[in-house]
Amino acid sequence: MTNISEISEVTDVTDVNAAAKPAKQKARKGKLRHGCLSSFCTEMSMTLKAGIAVHDGLIMLIDDEKDDVKILRLLEFLRNETAEGGTFSAAAKASGQFPKYAVDMFAIGEKTGRLDDVMRALAGYYERRRQINESVRSAVVFPLILFVMIVAVMTVILTAVLPVFDGVFKQLGVESGTFVAGLISAGAVIKDSALLIFAAIIVIAAIAAFCVFNTKVHTRIMAFFAEITKNTKLSKSLSAARFSSSMAMTLASGLDIDESLELSRVFADNSVIRDKIALCRSLITSGKAFNDAVFEAKILAPLYCRMLAISFKTGDTDTVMSMIAKRSEEDANDEIEILVGRIEPIMVGIMAVLVGVVLLSVMFPLLSVMSAI
Repeated sequence: MTNISEISEVTDVTDVNAAAKPAKQKARKGKLRHGCLSSFCTEMSMTLKAGIAVHDGLIMLIDDEKDDVKILRLLEFLRNETAEGGTFSAAAKASGQFPKYAVDMFAIGEKTGRLDDVMRALAGYYERRRQINESVRSAVVFPLILFVMIVAVMTVILTAVLPVFDGVFKQLGVESGTFVAGLISAGAVIKDSALLIFAAIIVIAAIAAFCVFNTKVHTRIMAFFAEITKNTKLSKSLSAARFSSSMAMTLASGLDIDESLELSRVFADNSVIRDKIALCRSLITSGKAFNDAVFEAKILAPLYCRMLAISFKTGDTDTVMSMIAKRSEEDANDEIEILVGRIEPIMVGIMAVLVGVVLLSVMFPLLSVMSAI
């Protein structure tokens, strides 16, 4: 049985000559994306399943890699580290490009002799994470585009359209009104501060790009948002999907339920799901069945808990947990679509109201001129 407390010790293993090779500590900066991790683990699983050693499998991947120079450098780094007697988990840790969760699972696979199963399970895990992240990203990007459109339309109206109407009203000797005058003043301020506003936009865009592409900062920001949104329905759906996926992967890798729960708790994305997993472990320790403990801890829906109960009788828990992970992911995607479906009409409505108010404020003085004529 693998002791989870030993994982950090296993992943801290380094080559005895590492001190003499400081230049090889990193293959490149930044963590691998979930899509790259899934592809890499899939290919490694296939080579290991075919009975090919890790080092030889890496050589095969190097021969096939022709497009991405950064990935090629990583593969060469891993090949060199494993050629010198180091374990794959130690090489992955030394590269600095694999998430801690993946490195820990590599170490478990090496200790249990099931690295091929671990690779296959990790491939599915990171593919599901990629799909969930893409769904979340689309839920954020679309409202953001609508917001930018609203700002752009209002800026054009305030700085270009209203001044023309104001000039026409002055020629006709008609007062444009306090509200329109205020909007025109706001437009004048925007026009006078155009360079400052443009510089601020550039700075904000640069900060946003840094937060997206810097792995450590991006991870901390995502953890912060996960924590402040931990009680929302969408967050609960995402947490259930990630928990199920993590459990499916660890169980398929040869860990028992308690060890799988501990790993899932360590790498959970917010305190609510961590507390639920801790409660689940406590209930199991007190004699509860796994499915009953999951139900009482309110980690998964009752339907999924009944599926777990059946899986214990058939001895197919990891397969059923994988099915639950896929269904939980679909539930999370449904929640995201519902959220986007609510935001879209709200944003469109806001834009319509703003444009309508501005146009009406211009049309009323114009109608008074036409009636006078």
